[in-house]
Amino acid sequence: MNLNDIIHSPNAGQIQVVINAEDLRKCFEDFTAWGMQRIKEQDSPEYYSRDELAELLHVTAPTIIAWRKKGLLPDPVTIEGRVLYDKAKVRESITKGKVRLKKPIIEKL
Repeated sequence: MNLNDIIHSPNAGQIQVVINAEDLRKCFEDFTAWGMQRIKEQDSPEYYSRDELAELLHVTAPTIIAWRKKGLLPDPVTIEGRVLYDKAKVRESITKGKVRLKKPIIEKL
């Protein structure tokens, strides 16, 4: 039985555990890593690649670039060499009417 099973057992309140320092350290490291991963997942914005955005908006990649230069789309960010557009900012640009689309796609954003 591992520590997680003991902690979540129905009679955890009556169980006494003796644990060595190394196992306790490992438990805290695992728990901290798990918590940090959850925070990272919740805080990280979602992005479209230029090609994904072009496909979604039914235009070409050069059109995406032109719209960005005209200020119709938000400036992209570069992460690990990839040009990415923040989904929330793209959605905002479209809902505010900066970009006029031939086909309604808001439900896909």
